[in-house]
Amino acid sequence: MKAGDRIRLTMWMMGCACGTEDFTVVEFRYCLGIFKSEEHLEAGYFTPLCELYEPGPDSEQKYIPNFGEYHTDQVPTFMNLAS
Repeated sequence: MKAGDRIRLTMWMMGCACGTEDFTVVEFRYCLGIFKSEEHLEAGYFTPLCELYEPGPDSEQKYIPNFGEYHTDQVPTFMNLAS
């Protein structure tokens, strides 16, 4: 993944999928991610790609002492689009 690539996200409203939106990946403060709207861009409200991962079908919830709970084998919630 690099700046300029396109991804597609499923958008959610009140717990229901309400469609998809396409975004261009940008580099912001040395991190790859997206701005979900022009307002997010203006306010500097950046969503890094690492926040777009969630537990997948093979994920397990585990626990590490003095760290806490985590999920293994997370999968991206976005789809890469052809350039």
